[in-house]
Amino acid sequence: MKKNVLAIAIALAGGAVSTVQAAETAQENIIVSASRLDEDTQNIPTNVTVLTAEDIKASAAKTLPELLALEAGVLTRSLYGNNAARATVDIRGFGAASTQNTLVLLDGRRLNDIDLAGVDYAAIPLNNIERVEIIRGGGAVLYGDGAAGGAINIITKRPGRAGVSGNVTAGGGTYNSGTVDAVVSQAAGAFSYNIAANGISSDGYRDNNELEQKTAHADFRLTQARQEFFLKLGADDQELELPGARLVDPSTGVDELETDRRGSGTPNDFADQTGHFVTAGITRYLAGETELIIDLGLREKEQQAFYDDYFGSGFSNYLDTELSTWSFTPRLKTNYRIIGLPSTGTVGVDYYLSDYDSERALNPDTRDQPIHRLDIEQTSIAVYGHNRSQLSDKASLTLGLRYQEVDVEARDTYDQNAPKPPAPDAEAPDEDTSDKAAMYTLGLLHRIGPRGSVFGNFEQSTRFATVDELYDRSLDLYVPLDPQRARSFTLGTDYQSGPGELKLSAYYMRLEDEIHYSPATFSNVNLDPTKRYGLELLTRGRLAKTLTGRFNYTFMRSRFRDGPFEGNDVPLVPTHSASLSLLWSLSERLRLSIVGNYVGSKRFDNDQENTFEKIPAYKTADLKLTWTPGSWTLAASANNVFDEEYFDYGIRSTFTAGTYNAYPLPERNYFLSVGRDF
Repeated sequence: MKKNVLAIAIALAGGAVSTVQAAETAQENIIVSASRLDEDTQNIPTNVTVLTAEDIKASAAKTLPELLALEAGVLTRSLYGNNAARATVDIRGFGAASTQNTLVLLDGRRLNDIDLAGVDYAAIPLNNIERVEIIRGGGAVLYGDGAAGGAINIITKRPGRAGVSGNVTAGGGTYNSGTVDAVVSQAAGAFSYNIAANGISSDGYRDNNELEQKTAHADFRLTQARQEFFLKLGADDQELELPGARLVDPSTGVDELETDRRGSGTPNDFADQTGHFVTAGITRYLAGETELIIDLGLREKEQQAFYDDYFGSGFSNYLDTELSTWSFTPRLKTNYRIIGLPSTGTVGVDYYLSDYDSERALNPDTRDQPIHRLDIEQTSIAVYGHNRSQLSDKASLTLGLRYQEVDVEARDTYDQNAPKPPAPDAEAPDEDTSDKAAMYTLGLLHRIGPRGSVFGNFEQSTRFATVDELYDRSLDLYVPLDPQRARSFTLGTDYQSGPGELKLSAYYMRLEDEIHYSPATFSNVNLDPTKRYGLELLTRGRLAKTLTGRFNYTFMRSRFRDGPFEGNDVPLVPTHSASLSLLWSLSERLRLSIVGNYVGSKRFDNDQENTFEKIPAYKTADLKLTWTPGSWTLAASANNVFDEEYFDYGIRSTFTAGTYNAYPLPERNYFLSVGRDF
């Protein structure tokens, strides 16, 4: 299969390259450059939402996860509430495994790595985002494995039109927080560029939670007749202190949520990360409306993390990890006719080569004497095709197929003389695995009059185990896991009238071999079959001449459907969640954003038995007042204005009855910013 896939890739690379005009015709409801959907969202037979730069600017959200949390079917969890550091996004209720089941892309390129590390949302400046595509229950055929819940494609701003333009914004607020954002864009003749930089500094709500983050992105383009060359660069640096959890133990009368909510029990723990990426390619229009894109990318990151021993057991852990990923993703899109039906098709190849090197030592002082050196190489090759045919002036049919093969070679080097914890240890035997999977989608959309539609979509997706899941530290083994497979069905309706929209969709998903950490065996396993189902309601419209609003509601159930937990809820998934966003234009230059968010109660992590109390439901409200005199923008925001004391992640103890750890989130806090366009 590898030879056949590479042959197709070489054949595609033999052509010329990608497109120029796509982004120049961007409109609010059109998905264009850096997206494989590349069509009017009204004709996509699944639940898709596009958030534009204007939506981002109007929102009271300060980070991308905060913005996504307001959308139906999307959950977020934050351990610390410090500028999205260590935040996770969950589409359609995967709980603790959400990071591996929600595929996140930046300009169409995967941000999910082959380890368990989550996406660093703090390294994606909001001011450089052109739009965000949320594809619920879809995206596997076009983007690959890991999209069981859905896919989120974050598309950054392109270089502007002729001349120089930009923005500089600085702000500060509670917890000694400060940010600086800058964007500059210029187009001169055939050459154009867009450069964005961002800096964040915050002490954080908790003790030992200081964050220092620096990020820079650049996009250079050279436009010629019917083709465009592009070069994208990025770098980020993050230093984050980890405050750990707050303990609640009724047997000893300890309740740190009540007595020391902002304290830390892990004053020495930290996680630092640096990374950079480069993507180069060319786009070209060939004959007719055929578009060819060829691009090559490299993304690298280095991580150092330390988890100290605070109980005198001798168990501490220092990790020094390097991960590099090469990617080659040529694709061809064209319009044609199939048995006389107007059709649009995309075919492509995705090739990813990842090299993971991780040294595991006892503490930072013994970093030069690691106990284990893990060396894992993963090769992923996929071919895919996606087609949409217009059956009539009202109906369209979508078909897609992806075939993917993932090969892993895992090695471990063990130093028996290195300082280590007082526990049996050994070298893990070599492990080579090869897994294959087919993913497909079938969708039908029928328009009802000029404003409404009904749609249905059936999709099969796959998730392959990450390298951290394959390596079982307690057993000193690489444990192969079967690929997870999910089959999902979505049925919905959409109605639009001017600025107003109402969309209602229902989904049902069945999973086999879901990959999850088992607290019973202290290892990753393939679960007994699970299922997920729910309703997603999205509404937006003008409530008055100067008032617009958005209301989203989600009913979500994630349950085991077989095995010892049959009928039980999957932990960390609330049944109900809702949000209300209002934008009130007080005058031509003054507007007020009001956001309310509700998340229902849910099971603690590790509570597959459903015998423990639940994480309480919570409600938050945020306000943002924005004044734009001329080229200046002044904004004042108040977050969690009702001073709610809450947490959205906790883990129960499997040893002591009634005991759990929780990660409290910030109470009422404020932020002021001033910016200027030029």
